[in-house]
Amino acid sequence: MKNKELQKYIQAQIVSAPKRLRGMANDAQGKPFFKRSVFFELRRYALDFLAKGGEPRIIVMPGLRGTGKTTLLAQLFLSLGGDVGKFYLSADEAVKRFGGGLWDVFENYEELTGKRLEEIDTPLVLFLDEIHYDDKWAFFLKSMYDKSKKVMIFCTGSAALLLREQVGADVARRVFFVDVNPVGFSEYMLFKYGKFPAGEATRAVEDAILRSQSAQDAFEKLRKASVGIKKYWLNIDSLEISRYIKYGTFPFALKMDNDGMAASFIAQIINKIIYSDIPQFYKFETETLNRIDKILYLISETLGVSVTKLSQTMEMKSDTLRLILKSLESSGLVLRVAPFGAHFRQVKKPSKYLFATPALRFSYLAARESADIFENYQGGLFEDLAGMYLNGILPRFGDCSLAYDVSEGGADFIITLGKRRIVMEIGAGKKGYRQAIATARKIKPEYSIIISNDELEHSKERNAVKIPWKYFLLMR
Repeated sequence: MKNKELQKYIQAQIVSAPKRLRGMANDAQGKPFFKRSVFFELRRYALDFLAKGGEPRIIVMPGLRGTGKTTLLAQLFLSLGGDVGKFYLSADEAVKRFGGGLWDVFENYEELTGKRLEEIDTPLVLFLDEIHYDDKWAFFLKSMYDKSKKVMIFCTGSAALLLREQVGADVARRVFFVDVNPVGFSEYMLFKYGKFPAGEATRAVEDAILRSQSAQDAFEKLRKASVGIKKYWLNIDSLEISRYIKYGTFPFALKMDNDGMAASFIAQIINKIIYSDIPQFYKFETETLNRIDKILYLISETLGVSVTKLSQTMEMKSDTLRLILKSLESSGLVLRVAPFGAHFRQVKKPSKYLFATPALRFSYLAARESADIFENYQGGLFEDLAGMYLNGILPRFGDCSLAYDVSEGGADFIITLGKRRIVMEIGAGKKGYRQAIATARKIKPEYSIIISNDELEHSKERNAVKIPWKYFLLMR
């Protein structure tokens, strides 16, 4: 439908986009922000398309709010130069302002430019931010893919699980997902201090932890990489890991010297997820939405969540609480780790809810204003950190899952990669073998791993290896 006001808006976006996006890609002094490693992957896809017109042509970039997706779009847009046909749109802004959808925008785009998209003979790259604000976004992408081979689309969305859930088999064949994850420790050090990653040592750590044949194999790989790893850590402050855990997983916090300001930004992210993202997909009443923050506050004190106990505490129906927990998982705020019920017959035991980054848990813990809050809750914070890393890495393996041993004294994680299993136990300080081995006796994994502050150590009789956090953190 023709809409003159919408066409004026589109014209304004075309004219103002370069200046507007430079503001998103640079700091207040005009200095460009660091480019995350995912930027170079995305730019490669764009350059391949412009040179050869190849696939993928539709790239969806889901991720937690605050992980820099809009900045990535801005950096990509600006990196392609002024001679490339391109168009940036905030779907959030357009949908709210004009009440229509993406189809309305592009029908009027065609009217404004005087050419239908299927008629264009030069490449056009579209950058669509917050695409989930159009509830028909998946159908729109499918239609755009079929409409013209000259169009490439990069789009972002804040609800990672929901973006995937809305893609049917027909659309999935056309859409390529590139997750924008929270910042890993190596990126944190690069952004904050200009310290480059450990290179081969980084690849060796991931290979040892997830691709070894036995604990001894993992140990030998890490022993060979230890020289490079120790060299990397040589001039890093011993308190840097705790600083990273508190706020460093969000790009915006890396240049902030004021912890209070960083905490305020994180609170804003949580608030926007609760009141803007979740209502897009879950039709909760306002009273229910108002109680989600307290639920997160209560979850921050524990890992295993008993729906019965929590619903009693909140004076809420169990079914409503389950739906809220599902919405928090779908929004990307929390990571649900299911009990390993198929083997231990504990399907009624509680799931474990980790925060998507330890910074989210810390933002709630810090509200308690205790001087020892970090030390008192290190176990949960370090488990969030391990979960964040694994959640970002494991999908690359395809057939994978992350569970935990619900038995008393069982391991924190059971990683399944195809037919292979790895037991993993997490410790903030020193950690023994007991819990990992208790689980290993039942499920017979390839090997067991203990991540802790112990030195690198191999136990042949236990088929287990202790890996220091300084090694594990270099996986990303």
